[in-house]
Amino acid sequence: MVNVMGSRGLRVRAAVDRYLGVVVLALAVLVVVGGGVAYDAHTGPDERTETTTEQVVTWNATGQFAHEATVVEDTRVFDAGETLTNRTQYFQRIAPTLEGTFTYDYAASNGSLTANASTALVVRSVTDDGTEQWRVTEPLDRTERTLAPGETLRMGFEQNVTAVETTVEEIRSELGATVGTTETFFETTVALDGRRNGEPVETTRSYRLPFTIEDGVYRVNDSGPDVQSGERTVLTERTVPVTTGPLRSYGGPLLAIVGLGGLLGVAVSHRRGWLDVGDRERAYLDYRSDRREFDEWITAVDTPPARLADADDRIETATLGGLVDLAIDTDRRVLETPADRYLVVADGTVYSYDPPSLPRGDDPLAASGGAGGRGDVETQTDDAIEAGETGDHAETADDPDEDES
Repeated sequence: MVNVMGSRGLRVRAAVDRYLGVVVLALAVLVVVGGGVAYDAHTGPDERTETTTEQVVTWNATGQFAHEATVVEDTRVFDAGETLTNRTQYFQRIAPTLEGTFTYDYAASNGSLTANASTALVVRSVTDDGTEQWRVTEPLDRTERTLAPGETLRMGFEQNVTAVETTVEEIRSELGATVGTTETFFETTVALDGRRNGEPVETTRSYRLPFTIEDGVYRVNDSGPDVQSGERTVLTERTVPVTTGPLRSYGGPLLAIVGLGGLLGVAVSHRRGWLDVGDRERAYLDYRSDRREFDEWITAVDTPPARLADADDRIETATLGGLVDLAIDTDRRVLETPADRYLVVADGTVYSYDPPSLPRGDDPLAASGGAGGRGDVETQTDDAIEAGETGDHAETADDPDEDES
C-alpha cells in the first residue's frame, strides 16, 4: 500500500533512494567538517603568530642648495649690509653677488662613504632640440671627506652675477651670432665610494641650481631638496590573540548535529523501508514528469467530446508521452477530461491514457483545476461514454477536432 507522504515527499524519497550513496557521503562530510570546526574553535591555541612584510628605508641621501645676496648700497627699501636670503629673485645693481651653500646629508644603518664634491659655474647655449652649442665651466669649490651615517658634507661658493652677464655678452660678440638659449647654473657633483649597509657603493650624482639674468634682476630657480633613498623588504612576526566568533563556536557543532541526525534518519528510514519507492509510485512520478513537460500540448475540457461513442477503434497508450507523440503526428491536441483521462480523437480512432492514481494528498496539483492528477476520482469507462453519460459535446475553446463533432 502506498505510504501517504504527499507528492513532494514521494519525489524526495525517490531522489534519496536513487542517490542514497551520495546523500550518505554528503552527510558524513557535514559531520567531519562540523566536528573539525568545533574542535578547532574550542581546543585551538589562544594566540597565533603572524608574519607581515613591510618596506623599510635602509638609507637616504639629500642634496640641497641655500643662497643669499648682500645689499651693497643704501636704497629707500633696503639698507647697505642687509642680507636677502633664499629669494626667487635678487636686484642685480644693489646685490650683484650671489652666495651659495650646498649640503649633502647621508643616513644609513652602517657603513662609511668617501665623498669627493666639486661646485662649478656653468654657462652654455642650447638649441630647442637640446643640442649644446657651447659651454664655459668655471670651478668654484672642491672638497673631499669621509661621511659616516648621520654626517653632512657642506661647501660654499659665490659669484658676481654682473660678471657672468658680461661674460655671456663677450662670448656672443666673439661668435658674432646668438644661437640657441643661454643657460646659467651652479652644478655640484658628488662622487661616492665605499660601503653602505654592507654593500659596495661607487656612484656619482649631480645637483643643479639654475639662475637667469634679465631686466636688472636675476632669478634663482631652486627646486628644493633632492632626496635619494634605498628600501628593502623586511619580514616581521607578531603574536596576536585568537578570537572565536559565534559562527565558529556554534556553527561547527550545529553542522555536526545536523549531519549526525541526517545519517541516523537515513539509516532508520532505509532499514524500515520508508525510502523504498514501488513500481506504482515510480509510474506516477513518470506521469507527473510527462504532465509538466508536455503541458503546452494538453487542453483541459469540461466534458469529453460526444463523438467518442461513434469511434471505430479505441487504443490506450502506456504513457502520457506516447499519447502526446500521437497528437503531434496527427496534428491534434491532447484533451484532459474532468475524470483525469487523456484523449486524442483522430480519424475515427480514440487514443487514451489513464494515469496511475495516488491518494489525494500525494498530488500537489490536486487543487488546481485542469492540471491533472485529481486523486482517486473514478474514470469513466468506454461503456459509460457509449451510453451517453459524457454529454452531447465538448465544451472547450481549444479543440482542434471541433469541426468533426
